[in-house]
Amino acid sequence: MWKCYGDYLAVFKGAQCCDYVFACVEHKDSPRLVLLQCELLRKEGFREIDSLHKNTCFAAFGASKP
Repeated sequence: MWKCYGDYLAVFKGAQCCDYVFACVEHKDSPRLVLLQCELLRKEGFREIDSLHKNTCFAAFGASKP
């Protein structure tokens, strides 16, 4: 998956962009379990939390605050 994403970035914005994005991911992004992320949202006061979409290490969430 990372190779496909790297190829996409290289074509879209160039090899330097690919290197930059992967460096940022390495430094700032650490995947968390979906249930942990839902619990963190709950602790911040969100309710009706749901995972709208999940594919490999990517997920989109929906939640609302009362």
